[in-house]
Amino acid sequence: MPPYDPLRFADTREEYVWCRVTVTVRATGEVRETVGDYLNLEYMPRLRCGIEEAASALGLIDHLADDDLYVSVCAAVTKQLALMPWAHLTCPTLTVRIDLLEPPT
Repeated sequence: MPPYDPLRFADTREEYVWCRVTVTVRATGEVRETVGDYLNLEYMPRLRCGIEEAASALGLIDHLADDDLYVSVCAAVTKQLALMPWAHLTCPTLTVRIDLLEPPT
């Protein structure tokens, strides 16, 4: 049994999961935020190609040019979301928080 019900955050087709992505730029403290159905639902939420859409909305698409970073971020987020309805990542330049949201009505 999963630790939480991911369907609560899924669209009506139960294909995508809604979330808020909040990025804080460490050097300036600038906060950027976007909301969308960036996650795939495959039993539990998974970060896949939605990373590109979210990164673009946040002005961070250039960071995804590094394939290893792309894959490691997706894996880390997916691993955390298997345990709880949020994920938190840190790196030298950014912190990223992903919170699952109920879809808009």
